[in-house]
Order: sequence, then structure tokens, then C-alpha cells
Amino acid sequence: MSGRANQPRDLVWSLESFESPDNAMRFFKAFKGAFMIYSFSVEKLYCDYTTQLTGPAGRRRMVVLPDFQKYSSIFNRIENDSLKETSIHIYPVIKEGATRLILSGKSKSTGKLERLPLRQGLKALKMGYFDEGKMVPALMLGDLREFPEKKLPYLKLHHIDVNELDGLSEFERNDIQKSAWANLENLL
Repeated sequence: MSGRANQPRDLVWSLESFESPDNAMRFFKAFKGAFMIYSFSVEKLYCDYTTQLTGPAGRRRMVVLPDFQKYSSIFNRIENDSLKETSIHIYPVIKEGATRLILSGKSKSTGKLERLPLRQGLKALKMGYFDEGKMVPALMLGDLREFPEKKLPYLKLHHIDVNELDGLSEFERNDIQKSAWANLENLL
């Protein structure tokens, strides 16, 4: 299940289908590692990582490089079934020459799609406003995407349902939740 240098394959994200892989990489880096990254092949969550753009034109890839020196920021035994799809997307909007980040998702109470500025949207996400309530957001392979008609990148968030992590203690589940939101504090 590993790629080069024992790198899990699902931490190498292909950007071949992107019109502008460099834009996608800049967009992703704008979050400064705020979202935890999940590797389904090794069932781990990584809180501390860097990213690199590799490959020739037409075969670009973004490689997520976990910081293995910070072992306390790596969570093991995170079963694949605990990751759930959400309606949450983060994308840029360019208006009058200025770029703003928007978080959108279905309201838990009305079921309608809500669009909020990123900071306000993350606060609402933390309070349980979207989908099924309070979430532990994470990203995984396939969550960095591009709008085909606009050639703009966006993120689709996943949720880690810590209640399904039967192999972990209550302390470990709480630690995952706290770590997820501690990483996001710089965006709030």
C-alpha cells in the first residue's frame, strides 16, 4: 500500500485533471496545514505535515509529507468506516478583484444550502450548525478538487465520527477532536 520511500499512495494526490495544478497547490497551502489528513491505506490521521508539488507538466501531483518527528500528532487505528461524507465545501469567490473564501453546507435545522465567509462558516461548523451536528473535519485523497467550469480549486470536507472508533479510548477520541479544532484555530 505504499508508494515511493514508504509513502502511503493515498498521500500522493494527482492533479493531472486540474487545469491549473499550481493554483490548486497555492489554494491548499493557504490553509497552512489546518485540516488533518487521513490516510485510508494505513488508517492514520496526520495533524502535522507539509506538501510538495512534484512531477512534470501534465502529470503534477501534490505529496502530503507527514512530520514523523511529531509522533504525538499522528493518530493510529482510525477505521475507514469512521470517515463520513459531508455537504461541506470550501471554495474561493473572486469579486471585484478580491478573493474571499466561502464555506458552504446544508443547515442541520432547515436542510437548505448555506454559504458563509470561511471564518464564520468554521465557527458554525464547530457549533454543529451543518449536516448532522458537531463535526471533526478532515481531508483525504480526492477532497482537493477543481470546478470544471471555473477552473478554481475547492475542498470537500469529511467528518471523523469518533463514536465509531471502538478500538480507541475515550481519552484518545477526545484528543482527536481537540487536535482537529486546535489546528483550525488559526483560521477562526
